[in-house]
Amino acid sequence: MTYFDRAMIEYYRVLNNAWKKEVKQAARQAIRALSDIPRHHRLDSGHIDDILAVIDSNLGEDFAALVRDDTKAYVQRCLLLGLGDAQKQVPHNTSIGLYGIRERKLETLIARQNMFWIGERYNADIADKFKTTLTEAVSAGYTKKMLQQKLAEQFKDLGEKSHHYWQGLAEHTALRIREFGRLEGYRKAGAKGYRLVVVLDERTSDICRALAAEGKVYPLADALDTMNQLLDIDTRQHSLESVREMTKEIAPWVSDKQVVRNASGEPIGVSGSHTPFPPFHWRCRTGTEVVE
Repeated sequence: MTYFDRAMIEYYRVLNNAWKKEVKQAARQAIRALSDIPRHHRLDSGHIDDILAVIDSNLGEDFAALVRDDTKAYVQRCLLLGLGDAQKQVPHNTSIGLYGIRERKLETLIARQNMFWIGERYNADIADKFKTTLTEAVSAGYTKKMLQQKLAEQFKDLGEKSHHYWQGLAEHTALRIREFGRLEGYRKAGAKGYRLVVVLDERTSDICRALAAEGKVYPLADALDTMNQLLDIDTRQHSLESVREMTKEIAPWVSDKQVVRNASGEPIGVSGSHTPFPPFHWRCRTGTEVVE
């Protein structure tokens, strides 16, 4: 297992373990709060909203605060890996320099955006479902024991399903940031373009096989422009759904429908627009190398 792989797994564990901790804490607080509501007040939506606010803090702001330092460290490690990749590729007499002001700015912007995805996780993907379950339990006049069982089941489900999200976020973040580091290294080395490095084996997707078959040299200026557009998205001014849509518009992944095939069905190219650098799809293993 490479250092890069270990970094991804380590960050995933940080996110998943911290999430489970906060889920348990939110469950305890919600059960306690619901159990204390007099039966004749349990249909009051105001009480439900107050409890949801407590849960929202635990699974949103508190969780984000819990993993903030780990996220910043992880971003820096991945950027350094990408810069190191670039340094190995450029001529020996070319130095891409130290980890300086621009790299620190990249690190800050990337960490801020990643904290947005982490902090908004509860509101975007869980809140509505949880509120429906909570309202159902309260309006049905459940006893204290029934309330506890209902919420315990709900939070258990949240904990079990979350690991797919955190694993995906860790992998995507690592791949994207390492590529950002490479692109920044290419820029500092004065390169004009790069090509894809596709791992060709039984696990290679048709998408990456198609991209490899094209054998394109990508202009570095276009990639840097895309990278900067992604980093310019102000997550403080937009909703999670809006940020998702902007990200897709700037740097869309390649879909299977875009793969062009020859008469034998072999992938030979990609149609339409897509992000000019990896990752091109879920769990993409493609990288880049500088063109001198």
